[in-house]
Amino acid sequence: MRQQDIAEIVSAAITYKKLIDTVKKDAQSPDFGWYPYDSFRSLPVLNKMLQGERRDLLALTGPAPMLDIGCGDGDLSFFFESLGSRVVAIDNWNPNFNRARGFTSIHAALDSSVEFHMSDLDTGLNLPGRTFGLALCLGVLYHLKNPFLLLESLARHTRYCALSTRIAQRTPKGVDIADEPVAYLLDPFEANNDASNYWIFSPAGLRRILDRVGWDLCDYTTTGFQSGSTPASNDRDQRAFCMLRSRLPDPWLGVDLDGGWHGLENGSWRWTERMFAVRMQRPQSAAGTPALLRFCFTLPLDILNTTGPLRMNAKVNEHDLPWCEYSSAGEHTYEYEIPFSALSEEQICVRFELDKCWGPTSNDKRELGLQVVFWKYAGAIPEMLNPISLGNRRL
Repeated sequence: MRQQDIAEIVSAAITYKKLIDTVKKDAQSPDFGWYPYDSFRSLPVLNKMLQGERRDLLALTGPAPMLDIGCGDGDLSFFFESLGSRVVAIDNWNPNFNRARGFTSIHAALDSSVEFHMSDLDTGLNLPGRTFGLALCLGVLYHLKNPFLLLESLARHTRYCALSTRIAQRTPKGVDIADEPVAYLLDPFEANNDASNYWIFSPAGLRRILDRVGWDLCDYTTTGFQSGSTPASNDRDQRAFCMLRSRLPDPWLGVDLDGGWHGLENGSWRWTERMFAVRMQRPQSAAGTPALLRFCFTLPLDILNTTGPLRMNAKVNEHDLPWCEYSSAGEHTYEYEIPFSALSEEQICVRFELDKCWGPTSNDKRELGLQVVFWKYAGAIPEMLNPISLGNRRL
């Protein structure tokens, strides 16, 4: 994926918005209303705010997909897909403006591959086994009853997050809260007379919650009313924009879990299903040089006693690797050389397959295969492990 400064992205968005507007205009007598706000309006603010390497949003995302939270009709999702990103879009049934009918209409018209989920964001991200390079969380927090949980969940599944939200320097009664780390519950008639808005943060409160859930603040700016902002008055609206970097990346930078993985358990490890996959960046090796795939895992004794010895193989893009049998419980490593001919694509998909697994049963509806450890707790600070790697061959 080529380098693309945010200024170029803003320019491309102007052209792409015309396409989206045409698609909406040509829709066959839609029996719903389109999302009424300009989804592209945040991009020029990001252009002014972002510094250094963070100006290249596509490089920041890396080989992992981008996550668009509160996607509305999906304008930004489809736009970043057009730039070459794999995009996952997610929204709440309520307050999504048209129950996703706008999104599905555009998705069909564009023959898009954007992956879409409807979910209750107040219960967290709810995309088990998924990791993202960059999340867009623009104008979402004040619609949530539980913003802490979503922000914490995001920090465990996303490396970077571009976030915007409305903030308040004063309460409706004029109390100055700008420097106090607080949030308060909005009246249904505050903030554009929209009852789907719940919490608003002071500037200090926003910084506090971001720090508490595991985000580092890389870039920050505000727009709108700059002195005495309050949601009680529409002409005193102020928005905060942030670029955040997670201190809790899950599971590791540069690899995306691509199906067949269960959720993180005890903040440390995951079960696989019988078939599971990852996507990763092609190693920076010399032309013609093979690479080395290395996968570290644990075969639990309970699984072994139930299934007997397990066999596993892997396919790197379309190149098949040998089957290997594991007849003892404990830690194992699956390691094989990958010929250069299998590494022609910038992004590499590795699909693993077991010949059998445990479950599902009446007590546990999951398929359970192997355990893979991503975090090791040897003290107060967890150590992030790298159980799957694709690197240069050892000489």
